[in-house]
Amino acid sequence: MDLKKSVAIHEDYASRRLVALYKLSWLGKIHVLVSAQSIFDLLQRQNTIERILTYDDNIRQNFLNNNARLQDLLAELNQQKSNKLSLESDLKKQMGLMSKNRAQRSKLLADIRNKRTLELATIDILKAAAADLDRTIKSIRSTPYSPKTTKNILSKSFTSLKGLLNMPVKGRIISFFGPFKNKKFNVINFQSGIKIKADRGEPIRSVSGGHVLYASWFKGYGNMIIIDHGESYYTVYAHAEELFTKKGDRVDTGQVVATVGDSGSMIGPNLHFEIRHHGKPIDPLKWIKKG
Repeated sequence: MDLKKSVAIHEDYASRRLVALYKLSWLGKIHVLVSAQSIFDLLQRQNTIERILTYDDNIRQNFLNNNARLQDLLAELNQQKSNKLSLESDLKKQMGLMSKNRAQRSKLLADIRNKRTLELATIDILKAAAADLDRTIKSIRSTPYSPKTTKNILSKSFTSLKGLLNMPVKGRIISFFGPFKNKKFNVINFQSGIKIKADRGEPIRSVSGGHVLYASWFKGYGNMIIIDHGESYYTVYAHAEELFTKKGDRVDTGQVVATVGDSGSMIGPNLHFEIRHHGKPIDPLKWIKKG
Protein backbone atom coordinates (compact mmCIF):
# COMPACT_ATOMS: atom_id res chain seq x y z
CA MET A 1 0.00 0.00 0.00
CA ASP A 2 2.91 2.42 0.77
CA LEU A 3 4.42 1.70 -2.64
CA LYS A 4 1.08 2.26 -4.37
CA LYS A 5 0.65 5.55 -2.47
CA SER A 6 4.18 6.61 -3.39
CA VAL A 7 3.54 5.88 -7.06
CA ALA A 8 0.32 7.93 -6.94
CA ILE A 9 2.12 10.88 -5.32
CA HIS A 10 4.96 10.76 -7.86
CA GLU A 11 2.45 10.40 -10.68
CA ASP A 12 0.57 13.50 -9.47
CA TYR A 13 3.79 15.46 -9.12
CA ALA A 14 4.97 14.40 -12.57
CA SER A 15 1.67 15.49 -14.06
CA ARG A 16 1.95 18.95 -12.50
CA ARG A 17 5.59 19.30 -13.55
CA LEU A 18 4.73 18.31 -17.12
CA VAL A 19 2.18 21.09 -17.18
CA ALA A 20 4.76 23.49 -15.81
CA LEU A 21 7.35 22.33 -18.33
CA TYR A 22 4.83 22.69 -21.07
CA LYS A 23 4.19 26.26 -20.05
CA LEU A 24 7.95 26.85 -19.75
CA SER A 25 8.44 25.54 -23.26
CA TRP A 26 5.55 27.71 -24.45
CA LEU A 27 7.04 30.85 -23.00
CA GLY A 28 10.53 29.76 -23.92
CA LYS A 29 13.47 29.10 -21.66
CA ILE A 30 15.30 31.96 -23.36
CA HIS A 31 12.70 34.41 -22.10
CA VAL A 32 13.46 33.35 -18.53
CA LEU A 33 17.18 33.74 -19.02
CA VAL A 34 17.02 36.96 -21.04
CA SER A 35 14.94 38.64 -18.37
CA ALA A 36 17.91 38.33 -15.99
CA GLN A 37 19.19 41.68 -14.63
CA SER A 38 22.85 40.64 -14.66
CA ILE A 39 25.27 37.89 -15.58
CA PHE A 40 25.17 36.65 -12.01
CA ASP A 41 21.38 36.57 -12.10
CA LEU A 42 21.55 34.79 -15.45
CA LEU A 43 23.88 32.12 -14.14
CA GLN A 44 21.82 31.75 -11.00
CA ARG A 45 18.62 31.28 -13.01
CA GLN A 46 20.33 28.78 -15.31
CA ASN A 47 21.63 26.83 -12.31
CA THR A 48 18.19 26.84 -10.73
CA ILE A 49 16.53 25.56 -13.89
CA GLU A 50 19.11 22.77 -14.21
CA ARG A 51 18.59 21.74 -10.57
CA ILE A 52 14.83 21.70 -11.10
CA LEU A 53 15.22 19.59 -14.22
CA THR A 54 17.61 17.21 -12.45
CA TYR A 55 15.18 16.89 -9.53
CA ASP A 56 12.32 16.27 -11.94
CA ASP A 57 14.37 13.64 -13.74
CA ASN A 58 15.03 11.88 -10.42
CA ILE A 59 11.33 12.06 -9.57
CA ARG A 60 10.47 10.61 -12.97
CA GLN A 61 13.02 7.82 -12.58
CA ASN A 62 11.74 6.99 -9.09
CA PHE A 63 8.23 6.97 -10.47
CA LEU A 64 9.22 4.54 -13.23
CA ASN A 65 11.10 2.29 -10.79
CA ASN A 66 8.28 2.29 -8.26
CA ASN A 67 5.70 1.66 -10.98
CA ALA A 68 7.76 -1.29 -12.25
CA ARG A 69 8.01 -2.67 -8.71
CA LEU A 70 4.27 -2.16 -8.27
CA GLN A 71 3.54 -4.13 -11.44
CA ASP A 72 5.86 -6.94 -10.26
CA LEU A 73 4.10 -7.01 -6.88
CA LEU A 74 0.68 -7.04 -8.55
CA ALA A 75 1.77 -9.92 -10.79
CA GLU A 76 3.08 -11.78 -7.73
CA LEU A 77 -0.17 -11.15 -5.85
CA ASN A 78 -2.16 -12.43 -8.84
CA GLN A 79 0.03 -15.54 -8.92
CA GLN A 80 -0.47 -16.06 -5.18
CA LYS A 81 -4.21 -15.61 -5.64
CA SER A 82 -4.17 -18.16 -8.45
CA ASN A 83 -2.17 -20.57 -6.26
CA LYS A 84 -4.59 -20.01 -3.39
CA LEU A 85 -7.57 -20.78 -5.62
CA SER A 86 -5.79 -23.92 -6.86
CA LEU A 87 -5.07 -24.99 -3.26
CA GLU A 88 -8.68 -24.34 -2.27
CA SER A 89 -9.83 -26.44 -5.21
CA ASP A 90 -7.46 -29.27 -4.19
CA LEU A 91 -8.64 -28.97 -0.59
CA LYS A 92 -12.27 -29.27 -1.67
CA LYS A 93 -11.39 -32.37 -3.69
CA GLN A 94 -9.55 -33.88 -0.72
CA MET A 95 -12.47 -33.09 1.59
CA GLY A 96 -14.85 -34.67 -0.90
CA LEU A 97 -12.64 -37.76 -1.11
CA MET A 98 -12.38 -37.94 2.69
CA SER A 99 -16.15 -37.64 2.96
CA LYS A 100 -16.58 -40.42 0.41
CA ASN A 101 -14.06 -42.63 2.25
CA ARG A 102 -15.83 -41.87 5.52
CA ALA A 103 -19.14 -42.93 3.98
CA GLN A 104 -17.55 -46.12 2.64
CA ARG A 105 -16.06 -46.92 6.06
CA SER A 106 -19.43 -46.30 7.70
CA LYS A 107 -21.10 -48.64 5.23
CA LEU A 108 -18.39 -51.26 5.77
CA LEU A 109 -18.80 -51.05 9.55
CA ALA A 110 -22.57 -51.34 9.15
CA ASP A 111 -22.11 -54.40 6.91
CA ILE A 112 -19.73 -55.96 9.46
CA ARG A 113 -22.20 -55.32 12.28
CA ASN A 114 -25.04 -56.78 10.20
CA LYS A 115 -22.90 -59.80 9.31
CA ARG A 116 -21.95 -60.28 12.96
CA THR A 117 -25.61 -60.07 13.96
CA LEU A 118 -26.52 -62.58 11.24
CA GLU A 119 -23.76 -64.99 12.25
CA LEU A 120 -24.70 -64.78 15.92
CA ALA A 121 -28.32 -65.36 14.96
CA THR A 122 -27.20 -68.39 12.92
CA ILE A 123 -25.37 -69.80 15.95
CA ASP A 124 -28.53 -69.38 18.02
CA ILE A 125 -30.61 -71.09 15.30
CA LEU A 126 -28.19 -74.05 15.21
CA LYS A 127 -28.35 -74.33 19.00
CA ALA A 128 -32.14 -74.30 18.83
CA ALA A 129 -32.09 -76.94 16.06
CA ALA A 130 -29.81 -79.18 18.15
CA ALA A 131 -32.18 -78.82 21.12
CA ASP A 132 -35.13 -79.72 18.86
CA LEU A 133 -33.23 -82.80 17.65
CA ASP A 134 -32.62 -83.88 21.26
CA ARG A 135 -36.34 -83.57 22.01
CA THR A 136 -37.28 -85.42 18.82
CA ILE A 137 -34.98 -88.36 19.60
CA LYS A 138 -36.34 -88.54 23.14
CA SER A 139 -39.83 -88.56 21.68
CA ILE A 140 -38.88 -91.28 19.16
CA ARG A 141 -37.35 -93.42 21.91
CA SER A 142 -40.70 -93.46 23.69
CA THR A 143 -42.40 -94.79 20.52
CA PRO A 144 -42.83 -98.60 20.74
CA TYR A 145 -40.94 -100.69 18.15
CA SER A 146 -40.58 -104.48 18.08
CA PRO A 147 -37.13 -105.33 19.50
CA LYS A 148 -37.23 -108.65 17.60
CA THR A 149 -37.10 -106.76 14.30
CA THR A 150 -33.85 -105.07 15.21
CA LYS A 151 -32.33 -108.20 16.71
CA ASN A 152 -33.05 -110.17 13.54
CA ILE A 153 -31.19 -107.55 11.47
CA LEU A 154 -28.09 -107.39 13.69
CA SER A 155 -25.63 -110.29 13.53
CA LYS A 156 -23.96 -108.96 16.72
CA SER A 157 -24.70 -106.31 19.33
CA PHE A 158 -23.96 -102.70 18.42
CA THR A 159 -21.82 -102.36 21.55
CA SER A 160 -19.40 -104.96 20.16
CA LEU A 161 -18.88 -102.83 17.03
CA LYS A 162 -17.10 -100.02 18.86
CA GLY A 163 -13.99 -99.10 16.88
CA LEU A 164 -15.03 -101.32 13.95
CA LEU A 165 -17.58 -99.19 12.08
CA ASN A 166 -16.85 -97.99 8.56
CA MET A 167 -17.15 -94.32 7.63
CA PRO A 168 -20.75 -93.59 6.53
CA VAL A 169 -19.48 -91.71 3.46
CA LYS A 170 -16.30 -91.22 1.50
CA GLY A 171 -14.94 -87.79 2.45
CA ARG A 172 -12.87 -85.70 4.86
CA ILE A 173 -13.80 -84.86 8.46
CA ILE A 174 -13.93 -81.09 8.84
CA SER A 175 -15.67 -80.72 12.21
CA PHE A 176 -15.24 -82.86 15.32
CA PHE A 177 -17.43 -83.95 18.21
CA GLY A 178 -17.54 -82.02 21.48
CA PRO A 179 -17.43 -78.47 22.79
CA PHE A 180 -15.64 -75.88 20.70
CA LYS A 181 -15.04 -72.14 20.99
CA ASN A 182 -15.97 -69.73 18.25
CA LYS A 183 -12.94 -67.44 18.57
CA LYS A 184 -14.51 -64.83 16.32
CA PHE A 185 -17.43 -64.23 18.69
CA ASN A 186 -15.99 -65.81 21.86
CA VAL A 187 -18.94 -68.22 22.04
CA ILE A 188 -18.78 -71.79 23.38
CA ASN A 189 -20.85 -74.27 21.40
CA PHE A 190 -21.25 -78.05 21.32
CA GLN A 191 -20.92 -80.24 18.25
CA SER A 192 -23.07 -83.34 18.78
CA GLY A 193 -21.46 -85.25 15.90
CA ILE A 194 -18.91 -84.91 13.12
CA LYS A 195 -19.15 -83.21 9.74
CA ILE A 196 -17.71 -85.00 6.73
CA LYS A 197 -17.01 -82.94 3.63
CA ALA A 198 -17.96 -84.96 0.54
CA ASP A 199 -19.00 -84.52 -3.07
CA ARG A 200 -22.64 -83.88 -3.80
CA GLY A 201 -24.39 -87.16 -4.68
CA GLU A 202 -21.84 -89.33 -2.84
CA PRO A 203 -23.66 -92.40 -1.37
CA ILE A 204 -24.33 -92.39 2.38
CA ARG A 205 -24.30 -95.86 3.93
CA SER A 206 -25.72 -97.16 7.19
CA VAL A 207 -22.84 -98.01 9.55
CA SER A 208 -24.81 -100.96 10.92
CA GLY A 209 -28.09 -102.82 10.48
CA GLY A 210 -31.26 -101.49 12.05
CA HIS A 211 -34.58 -99.93 11.21
CA VAL A 212 -35.44 -96.37 10.26
CA LEU A 213 -37.09 -94.26 12.95
CA TYR A 214 -37.13 -90.98 11.00
CA ALA A 215 -36.62 -90.06 7.34
CA SER A 216 -37.73 -86.56 6.45
CA TRP A 217 -36.84 -82.87 6.56
CA PHE A 218 -35.73 -81.50 9.93
CA LYS A 219 -35.25 -77.79 10.61
CA GLY A 220 -31.56 -76.90 10.78
CA TYR A 221 -30.46 -80.34 9.51
CA GLY A 222 -32.20 -80.61 6.15
CA ASN A 223 -33.07 -84.10 4.91
CA MET A 224 -32.27 -86.40 7.83
CA ILE A 225 -32.41 -90.09 8.70
CA ILE A 226 -32.35 -91.65 12.18
CA ILE A 227 -31.64 -95.39 12.43
CA ASP A 228 -32.24 -97.54 15.51
CA HIS A 229 -29.53 -100.21 15.99
CA GLY A 230 -30.89 -101.72 19.18
CA GLU A 231 -29.59 -101.44 22.75
CA SER A 232 -30.74 -97.79 22.66
CA TYR A 233 -28.10 -96.91 20.04
CA TYR A 234 -29.06 -94.59 17.18
CA THR A 235 -27.21 -93.05 14.25
CA VAL A 236 -28.15 -89.73 12.61
CA TYR A 237 -27.40 -88.75 8.97
CA ALA A 238 -28.22 -85.14 8.04
CA HIS A 239 -27.93 -82.58 5.16
CA ALA A 240 -28.71 -85.32 2.63
CA GLU A 241 -29.70 -84.66 -0.97
CA GLU A 242 -31.95 -87.68 -1.57
CA LEU A 243 -33.41 -90.14 0.93
CA PHE A 244 -33.71 -93.77 -0.19
CA THR A 245 -35.50 -95.07 2.91
CA LYS A 246 -38.60 -94.20 4.85
CA LYS A 247 -39.75 -94.52 8.41
CA GLY A 248 -40.11 -98.20 9.42
CA ASP A 249 -37.75 -99.59 6.73
CA ARG A 250 -35.19 -102.22 7.64
CA VAL A 251 -31.60 -101.49 6.60
CA ASP A 252 -28.47 -103.65 6.47
CA THR A 253 -24.88 -102.73 7.28
CA GLY A 254 -23.40 -100.74 4.37
CA GLN A 255 -26.78 -100.21 2.69
CA VAL A 256 -27.07 -96.88 0.81
CA VAL A 257 -29.71 -94.88 2.63
CA ALA A 258 -29.18 -91.42 1.06
CA THR A 259 -26.83 -89.21 -0.95
CA VAL A 260 -24.72 -86.25 0.15
CA GLY A 261 -26.23 -82.79 -0.30
CA ASP A 262 -26.35 -79.40 1.36
CA SER A 263 -29.95 -79.29 2.56
CA GLY A 264 -30.07 -77.21 5.72
CA SER A 265 -26.29 -76.70 5.48
CA MET A 266 -24.39 -73.42 5.48
CA ILE A 267 -21.03 -74.83 4.38
CA GLY A 268 -21.93 -76.67 1.18
CA PRO A 269 -22.28 -80.44 0.60
CA ASN A 270 -21.43 -82.47 3.69
CA LEU A 271 -22.74 -85.20 5.95
CA HIS A 272 -23.56 -84.46 9.59
CA PHE A 273 -23.18 -87.81 11.36
CA GLU A 274 -24.03 -88.66 14.97
CA ILE A 275 -24.10 -91.71 17.23
CA ARG A 276 -26.40 -91.54 20.26
CA HIS A 277 -26.91 -93.84 23.21
CA HIS A 278 -30.11 -93.43 25.21
CA GLY A 279 -30.57 -90.20 23.27
CA LYS A 280 -27.24 -88.75 24.42
CA PRO A 281 -24.65 -87.95 21.68
CA ILE A 282 -21.30 -89.77 21.92
CA ASP A 283 -18.08 -89.29 19.94
CA PRO A 284 -18.43 -91.12 16.58
CA LEU A 285 -14.65 -91.28 16.07
CA LYS A 286 -14.37 -93.71 19.00
CA TRP A 287 -16.64 -96.08 17.04
CA ILE A 288 -15.23 -95.70 13.51
CA LYS A 289 -12.23 -97.84 12.71
CA LYS A 290 -8.95 -96.05 12.19
CA GLY A 291 -7.70 -95.41 8.67
